[in-house]
Amino acid sequence: MGGLRVRAGLIAAVMVAIVLGAVSAASAWTPVPVKQDPLVFMPGSQPGNVQNFENAGRCENCHSGYNPAVEPGSNWRGSMMAQAARDPLWLACLTVAAQDSIWAIGTPNATDICIRCHSPGGWLEGASDPTNTSRLSGNQFDGVHCDFCHRMQDPMMVQGQPDVPADTGTAATLAAQARTQTYADLGLLRLFDGVTPFLGANFFPTYYGTGFPGWSEPGAGQFFTAQSSGPKWGPRSQTVARHQIQYSRFHKSREFCHSCHDVSNPVLQNALSGLPGAQGTEKFAAASFFHVERTSSEFLLSAYGRGTGASADGIPGVAWAAKCQDCHMRDTTGKAANKADAPTYNDLALHDLTGGNTWISGILASADSGYAGYDAYNYRILSGQKYPGAKVDVAGLAGSGAMLARGRDRAMAQLKMAATLQEVARTSTALTLRVRNNTGHKLISGFPEGRRMFLNVRFYADAAGTQLVREVNGYDPLKITRDSAGNAVYVGGGTLTNKNEALVWEAEMSSSLTGESKSFHFALADKRYKDNRIPPKGFDKAAATQRKAEPVWHGESDVAYFSDAEYSGGYDEVTLDWPAGAVGYSAELFYQTTSREYIEFLRDEARGTGSLTLSSPTPSGEPKAYVVQTDPFFANLKGWGDAIWDLWLHNGGAAPVQMAVLNDMPTPPPAPTVDPPGGLKVTYNSKTRTAALAWTPPVTGADGYYIYRATTSGGYAYAAPLAKITSGAARTYTDSGPFVPGMYYYVLRSYKIDKLLNEFTSANSNEASMRIR
Repeated sequence: MGGLRVRAGLIAAVMVAIVLGAVSAASAWTPVPVKQDPLVFMPGSQPGNVQNFENAGRCENCHSGYNPAVEPGSNWRGSMMAQAARDPLWLACLTVAAQDSIWAIGTPNATDICIRCHSPGGWLEGASDPTNTSRLSGNQFDGVHCDFCHRMQDPMMVQGQPDVPADTGTAATLAAQARTQTYADLGLLRLFDGVTPFLGANFFPTYYGTGFPGWSEPGAGQFFTAQSSGPKWGPRSQTVARHQIQYSRFHKSREFCHSCHDVSNPVLQNALSGLPGAQGTEKFAAASFFHVERTSSEFLLSAYGRGTGASADGIPGVAWAAKCQDCHMRDTTGKAANKADAPTYNDLALHDLTGGNTWISGILASADSGYAGYDAYNYRILSGQKYPGAKVDVAGLAGSGAMLARGRDRAMAQLKMAATLQEVARTSTALTLRVRNNTGHKLISGFPEGRRMFLNVRFYADAAGTQLVREVNGYDPLKITRDSAGNAVYVGGGTLTNKNEALVWEAEMSSSLTGESKSFHFALADKRYKDNRIPPKGFDKAAATQRKAEPVWHGESDVAYFSDAEYSGGYDEVTLDWPAGAVGYSAELFYQTTSREYIEFLRDEARGTGSLTLSSPTPSGEPKAYVVQTDPFFANLKGWGDAIWDLWLHNGGAAPVQMAVLNDMPTPPPAPTVDPPGGLKVTYNSKTRTAALAWTPPVTGADGYYIYRATTSGGYAYAAPLAKITSGAARTYTDSGPFVPGMYYYVLRSYKIDKLLNEFTSANSNEASMRIR
């Protein structure tokens, strides 16, 4: 964290307060209804103007269980999209952002954008007011759920989804029907001042202008949904369904995902634009102001996001990518429903929606009491038993543990596909390595929140790798102890050592409001201090600056940070000094969901001991900078500072996950003998609806096992493991499903890790199968 330049920060923030007309230093903040707050208004469907959404459980009656490995429902529920409103890291961040919003503008309403993205159904149903999540309930905790996505419409329908092949015959007729319905729904919408957001003559946006940065694309949660909860909008013009369907070209377009994955801060834009009402966000594309995250812009700037796309690199089963769905909803073969007449598709979109978050998925899975990995300590925290004022909807996690565990394992596999590490050059004085980005956006991407990727390099003086000469970006593992009541207590670690900033790829925000050159106060951030994240191949550096997606180094925009060759190839070449006496090296690339520094920030800000100035008045006129522990508004949030710290301690400190490894030792350790386990058997228990696996460890030993499951014999190619067991002594595993009638097949693979941390995996064990009737 940068030092807090109090006076400069206050001057900047008071200027914002003057713009907002919120300069009363005598009174505390008073609630402003979200609907009446021009600072948070953005174009799109608005709370209350759509019919309520159907419960995801109703959809899962048909769309879950046919094949848990590929069928939409179970994969979706195991994703963080489904759990976005149960994410404890998000709730802790929201708590601090609400306090920051009161500090700056006199209301907590800046967090309205948090709820609209993490519970879009709840937001549209009016449950974001007040913006402390207290009104969320039931289906609204299911994050980005079925009925929300399958009611989305294209506000730029007039452009005709140019990235989607033209339709003919019946499909063209149905597409025309969708266009007519979309226009009818859009015609009912209004901007903040009552003006229609679309011109009736041609249905271009009222403030379209000449395109970007005019309002030429939806982003930052500016979604548009069908008014009716009837037909489900989707990418097939013909299918078998028990409900009405509406063919939607939009669902096949890259623009579909853009609606939510380019995030900017509407409060700062509307406050500082100098335009009346909410015209800051009504007139300009979200990607043009106040960076929060730019995943979709990064994709649009890449070779994959232009024209017809580009050949995919390093992603098994994906030869060509032209839209987000090509990698995050990969085509597979299977049925989309469990009905006998449901057709089998070879282009079924796998609804796994996998990103890189392995840490939170595992924590949420452990709160399911019916899951084999149930953790009572985590449950006490997440259920609010340990910290009143900090809880998630644990009831909604019941039965989802195994699904979330599979989602975590898919994220592990996704991370290993995301990057390639190779040696480019080596001399007696220098070593040059290349980190290649195999994704369609920056590596890494998304909301900064302390997430980072780093390269650890170790130089050795001996061939066996036992005499370390130098280490760059070492990681000191978290060390805790337990008090007499069993509570986790921090001892040390969880930090990078010998840190090389160029080899830590991350985005760090900056705030002129607080005066911090480096800041975790994302709701108050108006620029970036650092953004050296690796661009995707074919990155358009010339257009990156207008989308605020260019590299930034030490607070300055630096398009030249990467060479033209690096932009074209999608990689970063880094050179390190070769230390005297070294004969070889080992390099590992790691991803970390969140850092100790960020978790400490959340803890301290919620406790009221953080970095905001304690002087009075605040920029908004609110007498207190810290209000979480004293204001009734935070009654259901005030425990999240302590809760997220406790979760971090108990769950390994969000330990880094290995993405790639490279060794160049003169005589590297011989590869260990890794034999598969033997005697694999599986037995299904119809009462508990679980499958019991048992096996015999190999004679040569193992450090652990991977378990794979399929619904066809031998169907394990490119499959993410069902589970990873980290004990070589293990002999059993319980698979909690879900299961439906049919055949299930299992194999195991042993693995060993050598002293240079290379992982070696065996061949498959014997295949065991079971039939469920």
